[in-house]
Amino acid sequence: MGLPVDATLGEKIRFYRQRAGLTQKGLADLCEVSESAIRNYELGNRVPDFFTLKNISQQLRVSYYAIADVNLTELDGAVQALFKLEEIYALHPVEVDGHIHFAFRDSVALEDFRKNPDIALAGIGAMLQQRVRSFLKVCVLHDAGELTDEEYELWKSKFPAFMEDLQNGVCGEGGDGEIGPVPPSEPKSPERSRKRKVNNGR
Repeated sequence: MGLPVDATLGEKIRFYRQRAGLTQKGLADLCEVSESAIRNYELGNRVPDFFTLKNISQQLRVSYYAIADVNLTELDGAVQALFKLEEIYALHPVEVDGHIHFAFRDSVALEDFRKNPDIALAGIGAMLQQRVRSFLKVCVLHDAGELTDEEYELWKSKFPAFMEDLQNGVCGEGGDGEIGPVPPSEPKSPERSRKRKVNNGR
């Protein structure tokens, strides 16, 4: 059985330890720590510091980033994140005209989405593709100068949990990523709010 994609740090230590054919005591001896320390790391009762985890990964002969929580600011951490995207969503690198792109192994055409919106529920890869398509539309507008940096960041900050805030805005109704005017990102001043209430007869 392989390593679950949502494995905890302790589960990853256990997985790679067992794959290396080591007991908890054997790994502890190699790392010059107590057996109980390894046991507690695997159970999630304790978290090893950076140097200890680095040593554990070296003794297990795996990348530190394969065990540690993904840190996207580190190059090797970002690569591990790409490995996870391939494993979970079948998103893999392809080379086109000398340039590297990422593509879905089971890509769903836009026309297929339009004919059958429920196709997005067919699998997690299709669900991600639908969201990425919305992202792509907004990127195109931002690159063309039709969305300011602030509007672009606002769209990303609200996606997807608060997309109802942008109904008839950046994403139109229906969740298909259609683009429209972006609501103002600056809060109304108290003076404007009071004036609006008066004008509305409240």
